[in-house]
Amino acid sequence: MRILVTGANRGLGFELVRTWIAQGHDVWGSARSDAPDALLGLDPAGVIQLDLGDEASIVDGISVLSTELDGLDLLVNCAGIDARALGVVDAPRGPFDVAADVFTEVIRINATGPMIVTREALPLLHAGTGSMVVNVSSQLGSMQVGATQGRDTSYCVSKAALNMWSVKAAAALQSDGITVVMLHPGWVSTDMGGPSAQLTPAESASAIAETVAALGPADSGRFINWDGSDHPW
Repeated sequence: MRILVTGANRGLGFELVRTWIAQGHDVWGSARSDAPDALLGLDPAGVIQLDLGDEASIVDGISVLSTELDGLDLLVNCAGIDARALGVVDAPRGPFDVAADVFTEVIRINATGPMIVTREALPLLHAGTGSMVVNVSSQLGSMQVGATQGRDTSYCVSKAALNMWSVKAAAALQSDGITVVMLHPGWVSTDMGGPSAQLTPAESASAIAETVAALGPADSGRFINWDGSDHPW
């Protein structure tokens, strides 16, 4: 497969790139900085620069990718932030605690960013084989889970927005044969997930790769866990 993973310079995105390369796939990774050394050390098929908060950067990055391959079989929108990445202290970030500009920026990165990446990658996805978009969401984007869990309201809202956009995209692309799914990667011990998380990035990435390999058009529009089980909305 020809695969693009966004947010590939660290954490889960980095491990997804490592996992798929080890399986023999041609994997491109994206990062906000130009070709991070750690990512280059995995010997990916290529590295492109994408800033999810900058539409021009996304357009330029996918344009570069289009010069390097003639089709994309799997797009994994993994890059994302929470309010702490914008300087908010690690304290309750409830519905009235975060400034409006921070709240909006988290949504812009986590929901609008993947929308733009997918939009720009559509010609490559149309040229791919059994093409699929996997949007890395979160259990906190679930109305059922988010009602009682999640310290960062802006993050919860951004993932709920990503889920809704994904459902709409799945319906719009169904006739084109492009599958779109939302995936909760588990509670992963990344910088965002923290050291108490239940899964290492490598464990989550390995399970996700196995799950994605078993997905097909009939799964489009599903919200699933890393192990392929249905996640509550």
